[in-house]
Amino acid sequence: MKNHLLKKLTSLFHKNEPSNKNNFPNPSVKLENLAPIDYTQIDSDEFETNYYKIYKDVLNSVIQDKLIKNVGITGGYGTGKSSIIHSYFNELKSKTSIYISLAHFDSLAGNTIHTPRDDKTINSQIDNILEMKIVNQLVNQIEPDKIPKANFLAKKNIKKYKIISYSLSIICLILYFKFLLPVITEKITYSIKNFPPNLECIDYILIIISIIAMISLYYLLSNTIKNIIYKGNWSKLTINTMGINVNMEKRDFSTVSYFDNFLSDVIYLFDESDADFVIFEDLDRFNDHSIFEKLREINLMVNQRRNPPKRKKIMFFYVISDEVFSEKNVDSTNNSENIAATEKTKFFDVIIPIIPIVNNTNSFDYLKSKLLDELEITDKNDSETFLYQISIFIDDLRVLKNIVNEFKIYKEIHDDDDNTDIDYKQLLALIIYKTLNSSDFNDLVKSKGDLYTLIKNSLEDNDE
Repeated sequence: MKNHLLKKLTSLFHKNEPSNKNNFPNPSVKLENLAPIDYTQIDSDEFETNYYKIYKDVLNSVIQDKLIKNVGITGGYGTGKSSIIHSYFNELKSKTSIYISLAHFDSLAGNTIHTPRDDKTINSQIDNILEMKIVNQLVNQIEPDKIPKANFLAKKNIKKYKIISYSLSIICLILYFKFLLPVITEKITYSIKNFPPNLECIDYILIIISIIAMISLYYLLSNTIKNIIYKGNWSKLTINTMGINVNMEKRDFSTVSYFDNFLSDVIYLFDESDADFVIFEDLDRFNDHSIFEKLREINLMVNQRRNPPKRKKIMFFYVISDEVFSEKNVDSTNNSENIAATEKTKFFDVIIPIIPIVNNTNSFDYLKSKLLDELEITDKNDSETFLYQISIFIDDLRVLKNIVNEFKIYKEIHDDDDNTDIDYKQLLALIIYKTLNSSDFNDLVKSKGDLYTLIKNSLEDNDE
C-alpha cells in the first residue's frame, strides 16, 4: 500500500524516465513576475490603471501639504502596498527617494538577540539593531562625497584618475623641490640684490612651474587634512557618552542605541542625503512602536535643520501592516477604549489605506484567465467550477501568481513525457495544497501527515 501511494504521488510530480537529456522547462513558458507591480507600465487593464490613478492623486495631494511629514501606508500582507509606493516614487524623476527595507531575523549583522527576562529588554535590543540597520542602509545609498563629515561611511573604490593625479602631483613636487627649487631660490636671491630684476623667458617659465607646484601642494595637503579630520579611524576610538565608555571597535551594538549615541550623525546623514522622501518597509514585522517614535523625532529635527522656507522638506513614509497597532501589539496598561486607533493616529500625520486589488472574492477571475486553457478539460463548465471551488481559499495575488508558475512548470515537464497520464486537476489541487500548507505536504515523502493519511485511507477504500 505504501509503495502504491508513493508511486501515484511520484507520477504526479516526477517523470518516470526522461525523454531526453534536457530536463529544463521549455523557454516558451512565461512565468508570472512576483515582484511589485509597476503600474506605470500597465496600459491594457483599465481597472488596474484607474486603481493606481486614485492612489496617485491621493499621494500627490499628500506631498503638496506642507504640514504632512510622516505618512502611514497601511494594509494587510500582500495587499499591494509596495507596488503602489514603488510605482509612484519611481515616476517622480525630479525627486530623490531612499528606500529602507528591513528583514526579520533573530540575528542581524552578527548581533544575536538574546532572551532576557522581560519584554522591555527584548524591545530595546531589537530597537538598537534596527537603528543600526537603518543607518547602514542609509549610508550605502548616499554618495560618500556628500557626507564627508559622517563617521559612518561605505567603502568605495578610489577612481583611477584620482590615483593618477595624486601620483603625478607627488612626483612633480619631488622633482620640483629636488632640482628646480634650488635654482629658483638662487634667482630670487640674485633679483633681490639687483632690484629691479631683469626677467628673461626662462624666469617666467620657472614662475609658472612654481605656481603649479604650490597648487599641487595645496591640493595634497587639503585632501590629507580633510581625510584626517573627517575620516579618521573612528572605529578604534573609545568615547565617553552619558557616563558610559563605548569602545567603537569591540562594542556589541545590540546594547547601544545608534540614534541616541550618534544623533547628530544620523540627522546629518538624513539632511545631507538631499532626499525628498524616505520610505521605510517592514518595520511592522518587529511589533515594537518605539522605533516609530524615534524616527518621527528625527524627521522633526531634520526638517528644523533644513529650515523649510529655504530648503525642501523631507517626508517619511512607513509601509506597514494594519495589525502593527492592533490591541495585542499596544500597551495593555492603557485604559483607552480605542487604544489601537489612538496609537495609530498618534504616530502619523496622515494614513493611506491600501485596498487589495485581489482577494478571495475575485481570485477566481485571475485563475480562470491564466489556467482555464491550461487544464485541458473538454467540459469548460467543469473547469470553471473546479477553479471557483479552490479560489475561495486564496486571497493573495503573489500566492496566486506562484501557483500559476508552479503549475506551468510541472505541466511543461510532464507534457514532454508520453508515458505518464496526468490529471491536471489533481496536479493543480496538489500544487495549491503544497503552497498553502507546505509543511504537511513535505510530510508526504515521510509517510505521515494529514494529506498522507487522507490519501492512504482513500486508496484503502478503493481496494476494498
